[in-house]
Amino acid sequence: MHKQLINGLTTIAFATILLVFILQPQNYMQCFFEGLTIWAHNILPALFPFALLTTLYAKFTSTSKKSLTKSLFGISCDRELLTSILCGYPLGAKAIAESNADKVTATAMASFCSTPSPIFVIATIGANALNDVTATIIVLLSQLIALLLNGKIFTYKKYFTQFETDRKLATNEFGTTLTNSVLSVLCVGGLVALFFMLTQMFQGFFPSHIVNTPYFHFIIGLLEMTNGILGICALCDIATATVLTSTLLSFGGLCVFLQCYAFLSQRGISFKDILKMKIAQSSFATLISFILVKIFM
Repeated sequence: MHKQLINGLTTIAFATILLVFILQPQNYMQCFFEGLTIWAHNILPALFPFALLTTLYAKFTSTSKKSLTKSLFGISCDRELLTSILCGYPLGAKAIAESNADKVTATAMASFCSTPSPIFVIATIGANALNDVTATIIVLLSQLIALLLNGKIFTYKKYFTQFETDRKLATNEFGTTLTNSVLSVLCVGGLVALFFMLTQMFQGFFPSHIVNTPYFHFIIGLLEMTNGILGICALCDIATATVLTSTLLSFGGLCVFLQCYAFLSQRGISFKDILKMKIAQSSFATLISFILVKIFM
């Protein structure tokens, strides 16, 4: 019964999207292109350089005997954490998928190797949405602290199987590494554009007085975080915008979920596990940013 309901709702949603697109194809083709433009201007420059360089760094260097993540979380995965922090969504998930960690260990890693890139937060959210240095710093701190707390919660007093992370790059692997990095970034662009188009369709079902509210844009952010955050920052005071931005960045939205799930499912990590960890991480980020806003703003 439960599966039949899900299948029925999925069919209705797909049929609705198809019908709306057929009725106004030029309009929604343009929306898709606008989504690609947002990705190309705001995400690609912050994602691709670090996606490639971090991967090359991880494969050219040997594993250190001292591990920060081993001390913090009981898992030696410094490279995966570094990739996650520098590159952001979904490259942390991709790094986990490329490791040889078992399902339990990989699931635990997903609790702290999942965060937006600081470059994206500063260059895109800080410069184009918040336009406030203090607010941007608060958002950055809330993401980092939430990441650490989330990792602690989901690895507390658990034993994890250690895995080999020494994956030096052979000469003939450079082309493969470059190609994989490009394809990963292109997949992100495709999903961002698709969800931008879908959010525009979603907005078309509601009158303007509902669409032009922070609450509506927060819902949009649960689908595609960048679009939602830009709308919230345009409509809210800086304190409210800072807290809601922290919430959406740490949660990621359905678009980020699908990007990460595409990689994490290769390690047997369920969508339910990812959702549970992201809700916890988002709750931490919201609380921390709220406290910091009350103190410093």
